[in-house]
Amino acid sequence: MRKEILFLKKYLRNPQTVGSVIPSSDFLAKAIFKSIKGLDQTTVMEIGAGTGAITKHIESLNPLLVEIDREFCALLQQNYPHLNIVNSCALEQLKKVTERTGLVVSIPLINNPFKTSFIPLLNHLYSNGLVSWCVIFTYGLKDPLEEVDFKRKARKHFVLQNFPPAHVWVYS
Repeated sequence: MRKEILFLKKYLRNPQTVGSVIPSSDFLAKAIFKSIKGLDQTTVMEIGAGTGAITKHIESLNPLLVEIDREFCALLQQNYPHLNIVNSCALEQLKKVTERTGLVVSIPLINNPFKTSFIPLLNHLYSNGLVSWCVIFTYGLKDPLEEVDFKRKARKHFVLQNFPPAHVWVYS
């Protein structure tokens, strides 16, 4: 229950960066994991790990967790002490990528100011072979990464059992 209260508090403080009043559902996390299973095995980075709702289902992939919020980081360290957790801005962490990486993006991009900096950086990393795939969810109907030149893009799942309902997109 503590993580839900913390999440709500963060949302009320800054809805543009949190995006929902509660953490992602197990149904959404399972859809994301299912989407990853068919992709290249590579280093995995979860951007915006938050309370670990998605992490719980992808932890077997040994992802690097990137979270800018200190309280969320403390919660992640408590629940996932065996994973590498970085308290950092995702953009700064992405600039350090030197090997092929798959991204799980848990940051809502619909109205997030992060998007204007994220898109060009993701395009650069993908075109240089440093990002091999990306799995992201969105609450909107539109392709959240339409400006990125991925060779393949597909809306893989629509998860009604999430609040708000979410679409899972897979890019490679």
